[in-house]
Amino acid sequence: MLIFSVGIYLLTLGQSRAQDIQFSNETIYLSEILTYTAPSRSGEFHFIGWFLNNSTLKLGEHHSLKLGLMLTHGGEPSVNSVGDLQVFSNLEAGFLYGFNEVYYEFNKDDLWFKLGQVDINSDFAVTENGLLFTHSSFGIDPATTLNLPAPTYPVTGGSITGQVPISAYFKLRFGVFDGQFAIPKNDFLRIDWRLSKDEGMLYIIEPELNLFQNKLTQKLGFYYHSGLFLDRAYDGLVQNEMPMIRGLSTFYTVSDLELKRWNSDRALGLFVQTAWSQRNVSIVSNYLGIGLRATNLFDTWEDNQLGLAVAHANVNSDEYNSGEWSYLDTETVVEITFQQRIKQWLNLQPYLQFIYMSENRGEVTTPTIYGFRFNWRF
Repeated sequence: MLIFSVGIYLLTLGQSRAQDIQFSNETIYLSEILTYTAPSRSGEFHFIGWFLNNSTLKLGEHHSLKLGLMLTHGGEPSVNSVGDLQVFSNLEAGFLYGFNEVYYEFNKDDLWFKLGQVDINSDFAVTENGLLFTHSSFGIDPATTLNLPAPTYPVTGGSITGQVPISAYFKLRFGVFDGQFAIPKNDFLRIDWRLSKDEGMLYIIEPELNLFQNKLTQKLGFYYHSGLFLDRAYDGLVQNEMPMIRGLSTFYTVSDLELKRWNSDRALGLFVQTAWSQRNVSIVSNYLGIGLRATNLFDTWEDNQLGLAVAHANVNSDEYNSGEWSYLDTETVVEITFQQRIKQWLNLQPYLQFIYMSENRGEVTTPTIYGFRFNWRF
């Protein structure tokens, strides 16, 4: 906090008095009440949430400093009770508090650069239509979050990222991240920019195309992590040895398509996510997500959204022999959700998820999740 304050002072000191300096602050609180059927502890109720406060100091027209502070609460029922590999709620994080995104940004139209500690999913692998859903995989694919230490909720990582507009229909995003996100100290989310050769670096590039009069947004992404990873194809001939391989590569795509628009407020959209990861060092070798989002399908007093989505992940269960997913072969999630705005500062969102987990031993588990989300803005 002190470092950030000193940085603000030093940067503002050199600004001309004629420049416009503006400060803004926003607080968001997302919370859920949920229950589920599961092999263990079926029927438990959980109350989980994410409290986020964002402050922005705008220095002139193109420069800004941003500070995010956050607190999460509630248990971790995906791992501890349900056994969902992909994590059924994108709010689930246990109890943590501290820093979220902290960075400097230069922004001029579609050209921007960021330097600081950020969440990779703020700018990369984002599907606009998928943002409606509560399951974690529709925010960012599980190949990224499970195969490597990706700096994504609830943690962030040191990085240099940017976007360059090539034309009116083509943008190019790129980034270099610390190969290990800032590991919480006990429950404290800290700022950590230390680099390690063994932990490596994460390099990402994401071209974006806007086609058919901007009805289709197509992103083609590739990243390479230069750290050390467990060789999951190791034959095990040498006992008590942990063979390691340097480097993991993944290719992914994100598509957002406007299928139908009746007027400025009512529309039907489709999203498709795919990911293919280097199998010998991956937990999730490939992934497919697809979903529909209908905006203002119903005539209510405020905006509403209805969504249906499916996520399917193939797991390297032959090589992945640790923890709760030792024998998991595939996992498929279906989510139905409806969001209704009550006021400008409050949205209510009930959702229902069906999870199909198939093991390579022939066993099948099918938990169901029942949840109700509140979205508050202050």
